[in-house]
Formats: sequence, structure tokens, C-alpha cells
Amino acid sequence: MLHSNKNIVAILTIVLLAATTAYAGDSPSEVNQRIGIGDPVAGKDKSALCQGCHGEDGNSVAANFPKLSGQWFDYIQKQVREFQNGARFNETMTDVAMSVDNFQDLFDISAYFASQKTMGGTPIANEAEQQLYLEGQKLYLEGNERTGAFRCIKCHGEYGKGQPLNNNLFPVLGGQHKEYLIKQLTDFKMEERENDRSGMMLRITTRLTDHDIEALATYLSREPPPVPAPAPEPTPVSDVSDTTVSEVWQTLMEDKPVHIEDTNFEIGSAKLKSNVFKTLDEVVGFVSQKSDAKLALVGYTDTTGSAKTNRQLSLARAESVKKYIVKKGVSADRITTQGEGSANPVGDNNTKAGRAKNRRVDIRSVMKEEKKIKVNL
Repeated sequence: MLHSNKNIVAILTIVLLAATTAYAGDSPSEVNQRIGIGDPVAGKDKSALCQGCHGEDGNSVAANFPKLSGQWFDYIQKQVREFQNGARFNETMTDVAMSVDNFQDLFDISAYFASQKTMGGTPIANEAEQQLYLEGQKLYLEGNERTGAFRCIKCHGEYGKGQPLNNNLFPVLGGQHKEYLIKQLTDFKMEERENDRSGMMLRITTRLTDHDIEALATYLSREPPPVPAPAPEPTPVSDVSDTTVSEVWQTLMEDKPVHIEDTNFEIGSAKLKSNVFKTLDEVVGFVSQKSDAKLALVGYTDTTGSAKTNRQLSLARAESVKKYIVKKGVSADRITTQGEGSANPVGDNNTKAGRAKNRRVDIRSVMKEEKKIKVNL
């Protein structure tokens, strides 16, 4: 028996009240769409056998059992039916699937796992994995024009979290076990997974190398970068000590670069670190007193990422510095910005410390007498 829309809303309300923490980060509209026509409350008890492998809330511990938490209802019930009809085969899963002989039970079980908080990934372990993550991110977002590999985001959504209000037959991938993702992509490529009737996944995976597959699986199985916290309020220029300002000004007037330690940008970020505010306040004080000075801001990146992405990111870094300076009272028409990507490195891009130095913004003070003043951020 199918539930009416009114009944679905009532069921959803009960589940939300009973397990509020399960929905952290998932909007009610997305959860409502995910659970389909099943009853997630009834599905909790009916899924007891499934929970033995896939976890009580659908977050399995063993990588050979996929996570089901927050997966689409339609996708879950479709896979169970395909284990039943032989389109997919796994000794354990096929036997379990055959034990579900009632459509409503299948709908309820699928709705229960779909109602849980969307599966989450694991932290990036080391620098080598960080590099794989970035390679997988680029491939997921942009594809590979040279090999003809398609971009994945169009079907599977940002970070692989699905496409809300779009096509719920494309599974949620973000947060899934890395080993499981590698196996499934490899099985599609080797035509050992046979429930791809349209041949879409075969066409996609045949354009992927084993390294590509590992990179994609790394990107999808690891936690997305955290959302940056709001920057603290900048220190007013008036609060900067006269002694500090005098030292910086003297250096600038002598046309020497001011070297600022430990203020480089994080990987892939244009967010200013708070410990740069004091130095920027001194630059603001300098240019405020020198009416004939203008600022030229040039942003840079390390060599991680594509040339196009790095140019955009380097410009965004320069714009972040400009925004801060303008907020402090300097007219925007006295400031120009430019992004040079990974050009002009000041550190060795083959080392972590060198790459950190290259994630910077250079500030030139252009005056009538053509003095050049550079501040490394």
C-alpha cells in the first residue's frame, strides 16, 4: 500500500522528533525526497538483518559492505531487486536480498537507511593522500579533455552528495568507503558489474586509469574541506603601536621588502589568516599618509591544481587583501589586483614548506618616483 503525501510528512515528522541528530546537515526537504514511499519508522526493525553488515544507522565499519546512510530510497530498493533478479551477484547479499519477499518491507527498509544522516568521509591522512584528493577533485569536477573522461559532478552532485530534486537514481557517493568505490568502478570497467543497462558507467570507467580510479575514490571518501570560520574583526589602525608602524614604514621607504612569517594561505583557500591583519593595518597606515601612492596586489599559488584554477585562486587571494584594505578606508580606485597563478615561485614547489611560501600575495606601492615595495603574505 502506497502512502499519501500527508502520511509521508507525518512519518517524517515522527522520525525527526525521535532522532533529531540523524539529520544534522541534511535539510528536511532533501530527507523528505530521499525516503521515497517507504515508512522509515517501520523500516528500522525490518532492517535488523541488514544492520548486521551495514551498521545500525547504515554506516558500515567494514569497507567491503557499502555505507547506506543517507542513500536514495530508489537507489537502495533498485539494487536489492537487482540482487534478487540476478543483475547483480554477491554470495552474501544475494541470499539476504532473496529473504525480502514483500515490496512494502523493501520500501520500508530502504526508507529507513535513506532517512539517516548522509554518510560522512574520513580525514585526509597525509600529504600523499592530499595530492590524490586534489587530483580526484579536478577529475570529478572537470573531467579529462585529453582522455575523454567525463566529469562526475553533473550526475552525482557537489562532493558526491547527490542531486537534490533531480535524479535520485544516481547514488550518493560522497563519504563512501574508498576500497568499495575502487572495486565498483573497477568492476564497471572490467564489465564484471552487469546492471549498467545503458552502458554509461562502462563508457566512463574505460576512460579512467587505475590511478584515476584511486584518485576519484580518495576524493569521494575523504571529508570535504571545512567551511572557513568568519574572520575576526581586524585590529583598527589606531591600535597599532607607533614603534611598530615606524619600523615597517622605514623599511618600506628604503624600498626593501617586508618579510612576514607564517601568514601564507591554506591549500585551495583565499581566506586571510588573522595574524596578517596587523601588518596590513601598517600598510594601510602607510598608504593613507602617502597620497601619491597606489597599491598593486598580485596573488600567487603553489603548483597544486590546474593552471586555470590557480589563476582564479591567485586573483581571489589578491581580492581578499584588497577587500580588507578598502574596508579600512583606502579608496578602491587606488588598488589594482592581478592573479599570476603558480608563476614566480619564492619557494621550492617540491617541498611542503616551499609550497606554503608560494601561496601568497605581493603588495607593491607604486609612487610617483616609481618606488617598489613588496609585502609577502
